[in-house]
Amino acid sequence: MSTEPKVTRAEQKAARRAERDAAAAAAEAAAARKRRLAQLGGVLAVAAAIVAVFIAISAGGTEDGPTKKAGETVAGQTEVTQRFAGIPQAGIVLGQADAPVTLVEFADMQCPFCAEFARDGLPTLVEREVRAGTLRVEFRSMAFIGDDSQTLARAVAGAGAQGKLWQALDLFFINQGRENSGYADDAFVRTTLSGIPGLDVDKAIADGEGSAGTEAINQAQQLADQNGISSTPSFLIGKTGGKLEKLELSSLDGSQIRDKVQELAGT
Repeated sequence: MSTEPKVTRAEQKAARRAERDAAAAAAEAAAARKRRLAQLGGVLAVAAAIVAVFIAISAGGTEDGPTKKAGETVAGQTEVTQRFAGIPQAGIVLGQADAPVTLVEFADMQCPFCAEFARDGLPTLVEREVRAGTLRVEFRSMAFIGDDSQTLARAVAGAGAQGKLWQALDLFFINQGRENSGYADDAFVRTTLSGIPGLDVDKAIADGEGSAGTEAINQAQQLADQNGISSTPSFLIGKTGGKLEKLELSSLDGSQIRDKVQELAGT
């Protein structure tokens, strides 16, 4: 005779009910986990999108790049053309040869901080000090970030051979792409240079790819080495014809440069 206790029908029902409840609880927990993962994925996607937009904006544009105005071949060409109209240029130099103060800028065409100075600092300097004949500016093209830096430095040198280096600088900075992304291809260079009225684009590219580009890059690096310059943008400033000294800045809005120009010029 069996000595095992008998299980009543009520107990059997209770056991089955407990099994169903446990299964339902497990299913609900699994569903909740899926919902949390989906919500987390959505949050991460939004965060990634925000970061992408922030990076694009901090680089000087939107996700779609700089916006062209009606009638422009390349973004920024109208303001750039107006900015340098009537100001003498000769090779790397912008401004009157006899201006009492000289500023030398070292920049890499891929450097986002150099683009920031071109956008926030240079325009006021050009309008107030350069156009007034108080300041002359020399540009020294560094090319250490990558291949796109070399390509753009050469294109700028080629434009400089035609007296339009500063227009090329500004347009390349306004339309600057992501570092070392390969954005500075032949189409980009040609399109950007085509936004400079009167520039022979084919000749500028050919000159830049030749000795003019090589000499400009080598001379810039030699001067940088002589003055202990290893980052961009960097600046030398002093009285024209005299010793130039490195100028340390805490802002790229141009105000500290203007103060130094006025001090040196005695204005």
